[in-house]
Amino acid sequence: VRAACTALLALAVLFAAMVPVRAVEVEIIERRVDRDILVLYDSAAERRVHETRVHQFAEMPLNHLGYRLTYADVRAPLPGEDALKGVKAVLTWFLEPMDAPRAAAVVRWLEAATEKGTRHIVLGEMAPGATEAEAPGLRRLHARLGLELTDEYVDITIGAKVLAQDRQVIGFERPLDKVLPDFPVLRPLSGKSEPHLVLEAETRDGPEASAVVSTSAGGGLAAGSYAIYFEQVTDRVLWVLNPFAFFQRALGDERMPVPDPTTLAGRRIYFSHIDGDGWNNLTEIEPYREQERSSSEVIAEEAILPYPDLPVSVAVIGGDIEPSLGGSSTGQAVTRLLFALPQVEVASHTYTHPYNWSFFERYDRAAEEQLIAKHQKPSQPIREQMTEVLSRIAGREPPRGQYNPYVAGTDDLPRTYLKEPFDLGREIGGALRFAERYAPAGKTARLYQWSGDTTPFEAALAAVREAGALNINGGDSRFDREFPSVAYVPPVGRAEGRERQIYAGNSNENTYTNDWTGPYYGFFLLEETLKNTESPRRLKPFNLYYHMYSGEKAAALAAVRHFLELARKGPVIPIHASEYAAIANGFYTTDIRKTDTDRWEISARGALQTVRFDAADAVQLDLAA
Repeated sequence: VRAACTALLALAVLFAAMVPVRAVEVEIIERRVDRDILVLYDSAAERRVHETRVHQFAEMPLNHLGYRLTYADVRAPLPGEDALKGVKAVLTWFLEPMDAPRAAAVVRWLEAATEKGTRHIVLGEMAPGATEAEAPGLRRLHARLGLELTDEYVDITIGAKVLAQDRQVIGFERPLDKVLPDFPVLRPLSGKSEPHLVLEAETRDGPEASAVVSTSAGGGLAAGSYAIYFEQVTDRVLWVLNPFAFFQRALGDERMPVPDPTTLAGRRIYFSHIDGDGWNNLTEIEPYREQERSSSEVIAEEAILPYPDLPVSVAVIGGDIEPSLGGSSTGQAVTRLLFALPQVEVASHTYTHPYNWSFFERYDRAAEEQLIAKHQKPSQPIREQMTEVLSRIAGREPPRGQYNPYVAGTDDLPRTYLKEPFDLGREIGGALRFAERYAPAGKTARLYQWSGDTTPFEAALAAVREAGALNINGGDSRFDREFPSVAYVPPVGRAEGRERQIYAGNSNENTYTNDWTGPYYGFFLLEETLKNTESPRRLKPFNLYYHMYSGEKAAALAAVRHFLELARKGPVIPIHASEYAAIANGFYTTDIRKTDTDRWEISARGALQTVRFDAADAVQLDLAA
């Protein structure tokens, strides 16, 4: 690989020529490597992109293979021909029926999109809701996948049997059920497809073989329930299909360098970031409890000061330390202490801490005030008013918010601090500048950590970029005994209009402790996710992500310290969270050109420093190149 920047060698990132052990002279034309996949989805069934099956389950394996996804809603005008330039494949995962005219439009569009060689990957049905009028188009689309679409459908599968099963593709996390799901009869065309699961059932014309999972030069298909298994009792999903193997075969097995945001200088990336929730909470941990110390002070003394070798991004909520909004000025001292530490990166966890970001996309102060009135808090009893006065006389600031109608104690309200009308500029750029007030001169806030439901709208994402910062949070990656599937490992990030949100590498302790109701040692389970996302494939960096309220409980603090020690002793490369966010952005911007046999040029990679070659036993790097 010929790199655009020779300084990469000094950074121990080897962009060099890949030379096969037994080289064969092949003349090729220099070309751009297509790593884009266009996804069609139906917003009537899956309202927003991040709610689609493709985003939740399929996008991460495709990211791992080096592909980036864009989405188009079939309820909007379908993409024009220009949108297909550089697209490797079109991907659909339709299950819910569409109205007949829309299904017909989808069939026509898919035919036009794939007639010149763009691959088509189908999970579920091709165009549910299509009428008999679309049968010729559907047959042509299936034929491009090496399959013959018949009129037969097996509703009752008792007596159906497995004729052939490719165990590299089928039975990944769950074996096939003994009672098979229903399926269409899709005859494999000889020499045109590679069937991975072939079933046989009795039809009106006798026994019929159906390739319900197959790949070909035209793409791939996994029918109905033969991709994902949903367990209703546990509300969990498992892959029946091996998504890594299936997608690789469906996209063609061409070798290419894969932009990899998990690794730097050959080591797994480690980064840690802390959301400010619980900054002023009084700890229950001795001896700090007797001293009436806050959770943030405990985290500073137990999890940050003793680890100067481990970078950490600390994000304060403006309202928590701004008395005019209902916060407490006592938290300002620990903010200054933390932001002065060289290992601490200054970050913001918003100004008023929104819970429901979509509420603020078309903000209505009157509607917000109605919600405030509906959740009106009781008046403060006289005895507690006197206690508050005595606390001030003693030089201690009493806890705030319990009786303040403009400080939410629940996420039933749109945000925590409600006194002033919402202002996007103050919530984003203003919050970043607010955080900088407590940092030494010249130390800027480079990271914005999303709050609440962590699904910001496009203008909010744009505001972070325009403020000169990067963004992170969301995704909630889990892969452990409670969430035992790669289906719960999210992609690198998500697109929202023209903007992009970068997901955290791992979930935080809130999901491990049942929304901070216990068990408070639950965060120890993160270790399973770290192992499962490292081997047999490195899917995510090592991300230690938690809240300041972990300083409240001894068990929660013990878990945090356990992972700090694990990182300190492990073969990782520690960086700040903003550096990871920049690397993750580079995954999307990277452009790859193939310039010769087993030679590539990498450009527009931003902060991304690593490409990965899979199945590389038979190749070696040409260091001289």
